[in-house]
Amino acid sequence: MRSSLENYPLEFGQNMEVEKIRELPLVTAYVIRHGETTEDKLNPNRSLTPEGERQADEAAGHLIAELNPATDIIQLLDSGNHRANVTVMRVAEKLKEAGFKFFIPVHTDKAGNVQDADVQTTNNPKSKKYDKIGAANIPDEFKKLLADPALHAELGIGDDIPDKRILTWFMIQREGMETPAQVVERVKKGMVDTQKQLPKLNKVLTPDQRVVVIAAGNASMVDPLVTEASGVHPKDRGGETHNCEGFKVDFKVGEDPEIGLWGENIEKYKK
Repeated sequence: MRSSLENYPLEFGQNMEVEKIRELPLVTAYVIRHGETTEDKLNPNRSLTPEGERQADEAAGHLIAELNPATDIIQLLDSGNHRANVTVMRVAEKLKEAGFKFFIPVHTDKAGNVQDADVQTTNNPKSKKYDKIGAANIPDEFKKLLADPALHAELGIGDDIPDKRILTWFMIQREGMETPAQVVERVKKGMVDTQKQLPKLNKVLTPDQRVVVIAAGNASMVDPLVTEASGVHPKDRGGETHNCEGFKVDFKVGEDPEIGLWGENIEKYKK
């Protein structure tokens, strides 16, 4: 039997507009800890070790396997620290080699109206500092306290925890030191800011396109979100989040952000 559409001229079928359903989130953000750094832990400008470079390359390989250069457009962010910037840019170079393009922010007029007809991209990756994913505000005097072996012993932190500073931070509070809960609140405000950008992105992205944010930061930013997403305290995870692992957030219009875990060592703690 002929369908009802076949009773019409061919031109009718050709001119019909079929609304495409968006299957991908509008934005997906991967927020990871930077790669392993040199031993001078109180030096804010320390860089990656060869192992840290390998970790960044491995993370890039996992991202390339998960993503699609035909649909996913990459945006780069970092916490502002040198080690985070170096990590995300090393990942970006691998993505570039794999054929991915990089997002150019949407242009708007003074009234906030979108000026672009479609999404704009570049072949030249560049990361932007984003304050909402910055390291926890821990003054230097407290950084030294967090590294104090006597305090570790007092808190009962065993030698099975390789780097005891993050766990110590979770276990003590000092006036003037940002807490893990405050970091979660700050990062979530950043998610609200992203949600506000979705209508603009929706105007320039086709239903099969997605902006994928790759962001690198410090353990003091990543661990509080990983702890909330997993429900597992760092002491029960053997310490801080592994280098170049962290959390993933999917953003969809009209829905709350969906936060999950990302990285082969951390994904076993998924709720």
